[in-house]
Amino acid sequence: MPARWRERWSRAGATTAVNGALPAARACAEELARLTGGEVRVSQHTRLFDLPELHPPSRRPPGTLRQATPADAELTLAWFDAFLADADEQAGRERGSSPEISEHDLDDMLRRIAGGTLWLWCDPEGTPVHLTAANPPGYGVSRIGPVYTPPEHRGRGYATAGVAQVSQWLLDQGVQPCLFTDQANPTSNAVYEALGYRALVDTVALLVDPITP
Repeated sequence: MPARWRERWSRAGATTAVNGALPAARACAEELARLTGGEVRVSQHTRLFDLPELHPPSRRPPGTLRQATPADAELTLAWFDAFLADADEQAGRERGSSPEISEHDLDDMLRRIAGGTLWLWCDPEGTPVHLTAANPPGYGVSRIGPVYTPPEHRGRGYATAGVAQVSQWLLDQGVQPCLFTDQANPTSNAVYEALGYRALVDTVALLVDPITP
């Protein structure tokens, strides 16, 4: 659980956040607000997708996808840290307003690299320009993310190509890819839907704030 959510859950022993599928999450949050005299506020609308069959992109950007190595640990950590703030900005929110914060460190990156779950798209000169990550499979499912391209490299198809190749690699291993998107970011939703990702359920992060007199 992200640190900001842990803080809200532990403060004075009160439950002040609900995260889950609609409409159950909203019903839970509204009942909690009724019992505590609070009010429900939406933090973020998200959506869960799975991939029945990959639709490969029609165009491939220059360069290649490779698995990250220990030499890439500092770079991948910097991109993990940048992902959430950039995602807020792309969705039209204030940077850093997401209830999640990055809790990763170099040891975490090295564990992920050793597990083969971080990939970098590199340009023809070998410079990394994009990151696609995935979680280790659980019960035959792996969640892709984060997917991050630095601002100076966006709009060139790196995210589409990276997610496509990682998704196909998972399918070839007999693993079902899935991912969450921010509903306020139409660009990422369009990219994944074009690759064949199918929306399964709308989810939401809700905060239950005390009513101030």
